[in-house]
Amino acid sequence: MPHLQLDHSTTVSIKPLLELLTEEFCQIKTIDPASVKSYSRPAEHYIPGNSAPTQFIHLAVCLLEGRNPDTLQEISDRLYAIGTEYIESHAQLPVSWTLEIREMNHPTYRKSTTG
Repeated sequence: MPHLQLDHSTTVSIKPLLELLTEEFCQIKTIDPASVKSYSRPAEHYIPGNSAPTQFIHLAVCLLEGRNPDTLQEISDRLYAIGTEYIESHAQLPVSWTLEIREMNHPTYRKSTTG
Protein backbone atom coordinates (compact mmCIF):
# COMPACT_ATOMS: atom_id res chain seq x y z
CA MET A 1 0.00 0.00 0.00
CA PRO A 2 -0.36 2.84 -1.31
CA HIS A 3 -2.00 2.41 -4.69
CA LEU A 4 -2.13 4.49 -7.86
CA GLN A 5 -5.27 3.44 -9.75
CA LEU A 6 -5.41 4.87 -13.24
CA ASP A 7 -8.79 4.52 -14.96
CA HIS A 8 -8.84 5.59 -18.59
CA SER A 9 -10.54 5.37 -21.95
CA THR A 10 -9.12 2.65 -24.17
CA THR A 11 -7.95 5.19 -26.75
CA VAL A 12 -5.28 6.67 -24.47
CA SER A 13 -1.70 5.32 -24.35
CA ILE A 14 -1.23 4.94 -20.61
CA LYS A 15 1.89 2.91 -19.70
CA PRO A 16 4.42 5.78 -20.05
CA LEU A 17 2.18 8.03 -17.94
CA LEU A 18 1.78 5.37 -15.26
CA GLU A 19 5.56 4.97 -15.12
CA LEU A 20 6.07 8.74 -14.73
CA LEU A 21 3.41 9.00 -12.01
CA THR A 22 4.87 6.06 -10.11
CA GLU A 23 8.40 7.47 -10.30
CA GLU A 24 7.24 10.87 -8.96
CA PHE A 25 5.05 9.28 -6.28
CA CYS A 26 7.97 7.21 -4.96
CA GLN A 27 9.99 10.44 -4.46
CA ILE A 28 7.53 11.82 -1.89
CA LYS A 29 9.00 11.62 1.61
CA THR A 30 6.05 9.85 3.30
CA ILE A 31 5.81 7.14 0.63
CA ASP A 32 7.60 3.80 0.96
CA PRO A 33 8.55 2.95 -2.65
CA ALA A 34 8.63 -0.78 -1.86
CA SER A 35 4.94 -0.65 -0.95
CA VAL A 36 3.62 1.20 -4.02
CA LYS A 37 1.29 -0.62 -6.37
CA SER A 38 0.43 1.15 -9.63
CA TYR A 39 -1.98 -0.16 -12.21
CA SER A 40 -4.30 0.94 -14.96
CA ARG A 41 -7.85 -0.11 -15.70
CA PRO A 42 -9.07 0.62 -19.22
CA ALA A 43 -12.77 1.37 -19.45
CA GLU A 44 -14.15 -0.64 -22.31
CA HIS A 45 -17.53 1.05 -22.03
CA TYR A 46 -17.96 4.67 -21.03
CA ILE A 47 -20.20 7.53 -22.03
CA PRO A 48 -18.96 11.11 -21.76
CA GLY A 49 -21.39 13.83 -20.73
CA ASN A 50 -22.67 16.44 -23.17
CA SER A 51 -19.77 18.32 -24.77
CA ALA A 52 -17.22 16.40 -22.64
CA PRO A 53 -13.99 15.15 -24.23
CA THR A 54 -14.30 11.62 -25.60
CA GLN A 55 -11.09 10.53 -23.84
CA PHE A 56 -10.50 10.48 -20.11
CA ILE A 57 -7.87 9.68 -17.51
CA HIS A 58 -8.71 9.54 -13.81
CA LEU A 59 -6.10 8.89 -11.13
CA ALA A 60 -7.15 7.70 -7.68
CA VAL A 61 -4.33 7.90 -5.15
CA CYS A 62 -5.21 5.53 -2.30
CA LEU A 63 -3.37 6.11 0.99
CA LEU A 64 -3.80 5.06 4.57
CA GLU A 65 -5.24 7.94 6.57
CA GLY A 66 -3.05 10.09 8.77
CA ARG A 67 -1.04 12.36 6.49
CA ASN A 68 -1.39 16.07 7.15
CA PRO A 69 -3.29 18.30 4.67
CA ASP A 70 -0.08 19.90 3.36
CA THR A 71 1.35 16.49 2.45
CA LEU A 72 -1.89 15.47 0.72
CA GLN A 73 -1.85 18.75 -1.22
CA GLU A 74 1.78 18.15 -2.23
CA ILE A 75 0.95 14.66 -3.50
CA SER A 76 -2.03 15.98 -5.45
CA ASP A 77 -0.11 18.92 -6.94
CA ARG A 78 2.95 16.90 -7.96
CA LEU A 79 1.04 14.05 -9.59
CA TYR A 80 -1.44 16.38 -11.29
CA ALA A 81 1.43 18.38 -12.79
CA ILE A 82 3.05 15.20 -14.16
CA GLY A 83 -0.24 14.09 -15.73
CA THR A 84 -1.00 17.52 -17.16
CA GLU A 85 2.44 17.81 -18.77
CA TYR A 86 2.21 14.30 -20.22
CA ILE A 87 -1.29 14.79 -21.63
CA GLU A 88 -0.50 18.18 -23.13
CA SER A 89 2.48 16.75 -25.00
CA HIS A 90 1.05 13.36 -26.01
CA ALA A 91 -2.73 13.54 -26.42
CA GLN A 92 -4.08 13.41 -29.96
CA LEU A 93 -7.59 14.47 -28.88
CA PRO A 94 -8.93 16.44 -25.90
CA VAL A 95 -8.68 14.47 -22.64
CA SER A 96 -10.56 14.93 -19.39
CA TRP A 97 -7.85 14.56 -16.70
CA THR A 98 -8.85 14.23 -13.06
CA LEU A 99 -7.16 13.18 -9.82
CA GLU A 100 -8.46 12.39 -6.36
CA ILE A 101 -6.87 11.31 -3.10
CA ARG A 102 -8.66 8.58 -1.17
CA GLU A 103 -7.73 7.99 2.44
CA MET A 104 -8.32 4.48 3.70
CA ASN A 105 -9.22 3.64 7.27
CA HIS A 106 -6.42 1.96 9.32
CA PRO A 107 -8.71 -0.34 11.33
CA THR A 108 -10.35 -1.82 8.22
CA TYR A 109 -7.37 -2.04 5.83
CA ARG A 110 -5.80 -5.48 5.53
CA LYS A 111 -2.52 -6.55 3.96
CA SER A 112 -0.56 -9.79 3.84
CA THR A 113 2.36 -11.18 1.88
CA THR A 114 2.55 -14.83 0.96
CA GLY A 115 5.08 -17.04 -0.76
